[in-house]
Formats: sequence, structure tokens, C-alpha cells
Amino acid sequence: TATATATAVRAARHAAYARDARGSDARRALRDSRRRRNHHHIRCAASSNDDTRATTRALTDAQRAQMRAYAELLMRENKGEHGMLTGATSVEEVLEAHVGDALALTRAFDALLHDGDGDSGGVRRVMDVGSGAGFPGIPLAIARPQWRFTLLDTLRKRTTFLEVVARELGLTNVDVVWARAEDLAREDAHRERYDLVTARAVAELRTLAEFCVPFVKVGGYWAAPKNADVENEIADAVNAVGLLGAGAMRVEDVDSIGPDGRHRTVVISRKENATNEKYPRKAGKAKKRPL
Repeated sequence: TATATATAVRAARHAAYARDARGSDARRALRDSRRRRNHHHIRCAASSNDDTRATTRALTDAQRAQMRAYAELLMRENKGEHGMLTGATSVEEVLEAHVGDALALTRAFDALLHDGDGDSGGVRRVMDVGSGAGFPGIPLAIARPQWRFTLLDTLRKRTTFLEVVARELGLTNVDVVWARAEDLAREDAHRERYDLVTARAVAELRTLAEFCVPFVKVGGYWAAPKNADVENEIADAVNAVGLLGAGAMRVEDVDSIGPDGRHRTVVISRKENATNEKYPRKAGKAKKRPL
């Protein structure tokens, strides 16, 4: 009886161990499946839509090489002494999430610049406010070499990196400026000189409007890439946009999923009147006390 009992106990233990092992294997398999699915989502999200596919197909081999070289420079900078410029951890993630997200804007921006009634001597001027690591400015500058880009940022390490990118990639259509938007918008060379001004992940719309609209010429546009749930931001920004001389905001679907996995749109407004000279206010006011 004792022997039978011991045998039964050992059998029960073996069965429990087997169940635990199977459970562990199942949990591991589930984690791996989720990890693969999430990676696939990030990899495909910004590149499996119609806008980005059409733009990517239109890129030349040289432009594709520039996109990859840009991603490689960014990854190298991330590992450098000045710290990270992006949360991306690989060249492929930069290309497929961040670059893809930027390229998804091209169809909307093409339409805006085609419709713009300002005269830029045949060259459309575009500003990327708070360009950071270069999104969306650098991918757009590669994809649209006929446009002239100004990449603006307040941090010197970022503008130094952008200068390196422009030089290494031979982007002769890119100018990099180290300054605050509030200060630069007071300079005649930049105030109301741009056909299109954009900014990604810089601030909420009512603050962003004060950074961007003073740079836009009458008849030009400012456009802010945002996530789909932007209705409250738009409602809060109506007064600010009007005070700055821009018209009603509209939302366009750019058919992209951003690096954060959320659906993307772009909020667009046309400049209808010159911006009052009192705007933008002194540095810091737009964020501390939004219009």
C-alpha cells in the first residue's frame, strides 16, 4: 500500500510538472506570438497604406538609399555621447514607422502646395517647426527635392545632427536653423514667407498655431500631423487660429498608423489674413498661456 501510494504521489508530481511545463510553454508561445504580432504591426503600420505605398513606389533608387542612410545616421547618433534623438531601436523601425509616417503626408501636402496661390518663384517653401530628429522634414525633403525646406529646432544637438544629415545625404534643398519659433518669426526673412508650415509632436493645436501661423504667407497653409482623436484640440484652438489670421481647420485622413500605433490624421488650415504684429508672443508664453 505504501509503495502504491508513493507511486501515485510521484505520478501526480510528474503530471503537475508536465502541466506547468505545458503552461509555461503556452505562455511563452503566447508572449512570442504577441511580440511578433506587435512587431509586425509596427513594421507594417505606416508602410502598408495606399498613401505611403504610392509614394514609396515613386521614389528613385537614389532616394531609397538616402532614406536608409538617414535611418543609419539616426541610429548611430542614438548610440553617441549626446544621447537619443528617437525611441526607435533599429534602422528598420525608423524606416517603417517614422519615415513611413512622414511619407504618408505627401499626398495631402502635394495637394496643398498645388492649390497655394502664393508666388515662391516656382519653388515652394516648407518649414518643419520643432523638427527634432528630422520628422517629417527630412523624409519629405528627400521625396520632394523641388521644394525648399527649413528645419527649425531650439536644441543645438538636434540642429547639429540635422546639419550632418543634410550634408551627408547631399540635401541641397534643406536649411537648418537653430532658434526659437517665437524669435525667428520676427525676422523678415521668415515671417509670412512659407507656403506650408508643419510640425509633428510639438504641442497641442492652440499652442502650435502660435508657433506656426506667423511663418505662413497669406494664401499658404499650416498643417499639423495628429492622431485621430483630435476633436477636443480643434475646439480649444478655434480662437487662437482666428486671432493669428488662419481660417477654419479641417481634418484629413493620411491613412497611416504612427509609431505609437494610433491612427493618424493631419489638421489643415489656410492663412487668410496677415498675422497681427503682436504675435507670436515672447518665448514661453504660448505654452504657459495658450491663446
